Amino acid sequence: MPNEIPITRRLFTALQAWLPAVAMCVVIFLLSQDSHSGRHSEEVLGWILTLLGDNTRHYRVLLDDPFRKCAHVLVYFLLGTTVYRGFALARRTFDFPAAVRSVIFCAAYAATDEFHQSLIPGRGVEFSDVLLDTAAAVLAMFILWLWLRPRHPRQAALSGAVGSHIGSPPE
Repeated sequence: MPNEIPITRRLFTALQAWLPAVAMCVVIFLLSQDSHSGRHSEEVLGWILTLLGDNTRHYRVLLDDPFRKCAHVLVYFLLGTTVYRGFALARRTFDFPAAVRSVIFCAAYAATDEFHQSLIPGRGVEFSDVLLDTAAAVLAMFILWLWLRPRHPRQAALSGAVGSHIGSPPE
């Protein structure tokens, strides 16, 4: 058939779309493997506070937990965007089903990551981390929706994308 894309091209496109998500999963797995993550995050926080000129024990203790939670948000925000890229496969407008699948994937990965941490000496399991990680993926989908949604009703009609009517002004 003349309009059919060769299998090698489709495979290359899928690999290209999913490789960043696989890389993020590997990074998360390796970070979870660290039995001294508390000490390491304190060292990174200390380095940042030194750059800001306020590296004191008081600030390191005060900011340690928020810093670690911000790291969760950043990592799962990035995972959410890379997984969305895989599910959406280069669509130019927001794909709501791909976003839902991305959030579900991130929530499941966060839960398995917490289980993985339970097997590492010195690491603990916090259900609140799974909720925070999932919220970060939802935030990523919201930002992607803002970025990729059609800006004008005419654009929405031309794109024909699922969910493209969301946020468009009435005609």
